Amino acid sequence: MTVLTDNAIEKSSMTIGVVAGTPTDTRFGLDFLAARQLRGVGMSLSTSPQEQTQLQALERGALTQQLIEAIEQLHQAGAEAAMIYCNSLSGAVDMEAVKATSPIEVVSPLEVYAELTQRYRNFGLLAANCQSCANIEREILERNTTAKVIGIGNLQIVEDIEDGLAAEMIVRQHALDDLVAALVKSGVQILILGCTHFDYFYQELLAHCDGIRLFLPSERMLQLLQERLPQAA
Repeated sequence: MTVLTDNAIEKSSMTIGVVAGTPTDTRFGLDFLAARQLRGVGMSLSTSPQEQTQLQALERGALTQQLIEAIEQLHQAGAEAAMIYCNSLSGAVDMEAVKATSPIEVVSPLEVYAELTQRYRNFGLLAANCQSCANIEREILERNTTAKVIGIGNLQIVEDIEDGLAAEMIVRQHALDDLVAALVKSGVQILILGCTHFDYFYQELLAHCDGIRLFLPSERMLQLLQERLPQAA
C-alpha cells in the first residue's frame, strides 16, 4: 500500500477519499476532484498495472480486507466519503462487506453500471484486463438477463497511459476508432470505459463515437455521493 497523497485543495465543502489501483489512477481521481474544487486524499493499493492485475488474483477476502484498511486510513486522514476509483478493484472485492464495515460512505463504478442496465441492452466494454471485463459483465447480466456485452481487456493501454503516451497516439495505436466502428456495426448502444485510467483519452475517442454513447463513471459516482451527503454538493 502506498502513502497518502492529496490534491492541495484548501477550501472545500468536504474531503473525499480516493482508493485506486496504481498511483496514476489515484492522481486522476484527485485531479477529477480538484477540477470541481473538492479536496481529495488518495491511496493506491499497488505500484504498477501489472502488480495491480496480480493483486486482483489474490483471494477475494484478503483483497477486501486491504481495501477496508485503506478506507479506514483515508477516514483517519479526514475523508468524509470515499470513491473506489478503480473498476477492476471494485469487481474483485466484496463491496457489500466493504460498505458494511466502512465508517464513511463508499461509492464504486459498479453502482453506476447497475443504473445503466435497464436503459440499454447492447453494451460494449473496454477494460484493463479480462478479470475486470468478467466482473463488470456479471454486474450487468445479474440485473438485465437479456443484455449482450462485447468486452475487451487490454492491459497494454493502461501501461501506455502510465508511460505518458499521448491520448491521440493511444487511440491510433490501439485502433480504438476502429473498435468503436465495429461495435456500432454490431448494434452496441453504449461503450463503457471500464477503467479509470481511460479518462485520459476520453475526449480524443469521443470524436469517433457517432452512433454510440461513450460512458465514464466518474461524474455519476460524485453525484451519488453528493446526493447521499449534501455537504459534498
